[in-house]
Amino acid sequence: MNDQDHHATGIRLWNDWTTMWNERPQLARDLVADGFVLHLAAPSAVVPATIDGPLAVERWVTAHRAKFDRLEFRTLCGPFVDVRAGVVAGPWIADAVVAGAPVAICGMDTIGFRDGKITEYWTLSTRVDAVGEWGRAANLAGHGG
Repeated sequence: MNDQDHHATGIRLWNDWTTMWNERPQLARDLVADGFVLHLAAPSAVVPATIDGPLAVERWVTAHRAKFDRLEFRTLCGPFVDVRAGVVAGPWIADAVVAGAPVAICGMDTIGFRDGKITEYWTLSTRVDAVGEWGRAANLAGHGG
């Protein structure tokens, strides 16, 4: 695969990953490689080693989304693809509603990919526990990013 194709693959995976999180968790079945590795900022209610393949990612995203009245991720800058390393990364903003209260969250994701599939995922956000614990209304209501 040449650099241009590798770059296009990174952009496609980023966009499809965002769509998966926004509305279609079942996309994990096509996007995620077996042996997927999840890296979360600690502490988290999610045990990263249990999210190890397409169906586990689909369940994780579905469960996570269920904690919100509304959840939508956007990318305003990037993403940026390192074609040599097979990595796509960029900042994101999540518009969320929890228990009727709007919550703005931002972060940075890095997605490792090989052979057209997502092999690894790292995330950081304005809340250390954001990916594992979002949706706890008592902790989030009335607090911005």
